[in-house]
Amino acid sequence: MKEMKNEYLHIKSKKSQCRIIFILLIISALTFTYNSTVAQETKDSAAKLSFTMNISAIVSNGTRNVNVRVTRKENKKTIIVDDLNTPLNLYLNEVKDYDPVTGAGWISKILLNNEGEGIFTFPAWFRGLADSVHEYTFIVKVNADPKYEDAEEQITVVDAKINLEYSGEDSVKTFAASISGWKDQAYSPIANTELKLCIKRTFNFLPVGQAGATTDSSGFISGELPLDVPGNANKTITLAARLEDDDTYGTVEVTKDVPWAILPKANPVRGRTLWSPGDNAPLLLVISSVTIIVIIWGTIFYLVSLLFKIRNLGKTL
Repeated sequence: MKEMKNEYLHIKSKKSQCRIIFILLIISALTFTYNSTVAQETKDSAAKLSFTMNISAIVSNGTRNVNVRVTRKENKKTIIVDDLNTPLNLYLNEVKDYDPVTGAGWISKILLNNEGEGIFTFPAWFRGLADSVHEYTFIVKVNADPKYEDAEEQITVVDAKINLEYSGEDSVKTFAASISGWKDQAYSPIANTELKLCIKRTFNFLPVGQAGATTDSSGFISGELPLDVPGNANKTITLAARLEDDDTYGTVEVTKDVPWAILPKANPVRGRTLWSPGDNAPLLLVISSVTIIVIIWGTIFYLVSLLFKIRNLGKTL
């Protein structure tokens, strides 16, 4: 009887040991799985690249845009990001769905171009909002891209207005501009700021007046136009006043076309000469070349047709 009891206790002890070992194995397996998951998530997170978004707000002749340029660092060099597959989203004041009552929330989205840049345009309802709201916080956000980390940048700008005037009397032609910004529920002159007076060309702006000149206490600045600058083909010249990359107002510009007597230099009429481009070659040379090409290709097609006829005759015999 005593031996049976000892055997029973021995078997019970073995079962307890097996249960403990089984529980330890389960705990070890769960711990290993958890660590593997965390390590994989850390690896995936570390594998994604970081980038920088540069945001600028531009108002051109009353039309507002938000521009974004995306770059990243690689081997101590700054390179553009042109392979971002996820759209960039633009929000007003808060990152949330669009609120039709306040106008805050999501506005629009874009994809970057090959230069790593994108231009956000505003929907029609924003114009009504701009009549009552004069300070904006624009937020650009991108997330869930397979290659790049999530990112968010914002810029806050205040409304500003520029008035441009032109005087073309006698032999002296001048133009002036004044700028005012929204402050304390009203527009007031912006003094001691660099408001650039320019002539707008096809691809850039030609500065006019003294370099680095700033507005006076009434937000006014003027400059004299050079009389030898060629204008546009329609006998006008495009004047521009620009406030560039201001910390408070962003970029604000106004353009105006005014009459101008000096026309752009006309290109001489090209004659049909041997040294002219292909679209202006001598007619005799063009006719001769086309005739020779037609004869050569016509002969080739004729010979090919004869080969097919010989082949068909061989099948019938």
